[in-house]
Amino acid sequence: MNTLRTLVLSLALVSSAAFAGERQALETYLSPAPSLMPILVKQTGELDLTAEQQAKFADWRKTAQPGRAKLEKEIAAGRLAINQAMLDGKNNNEVQKLVRDVQRKEIKLVVGKLACRDNAKKVLTPEQWSKLIALYQAQL
Repeated sequence: MNTLRTLVLSLALVSSAAFAGERQALETYLSPAPSLMPILVKQTGELDLTAEQQAKFADWRKTAQPGRAKLEKEIAAGRLAINQAMLDGKNNNEVQKLVRDVQRKEIKLVVGKLACRDNAKKVLTPEQWSKLIALYQAQL
């Protein structure tokens, strides 16, 4: 039942975005999870990161960023494919298959961002972590 509800909500989001002419939203909204790495990279001085911390984050980004970027592109393409499939009159099973594929990728993206959050929390001091969260919230 929960999967069906998620599917219905996802389809409603996709169809309402298309109806309103907001295809751009399908390409730009990728994850409800926060992206903390861009702040860490841009605000190294504000966060007073040590050279060791910066090196740890650089190593993390080398391994994590390519997979995240690939997933984000696939999610955006998948949402556009759902949109087009609905407009093209594809049957429910075909559209639902596309939705499930996007949902699996969204879950992988959130899991990756959870790992990123946990890594950042491990590398930062409690004060730096609090400042990072405040910087993130200030940009919203």
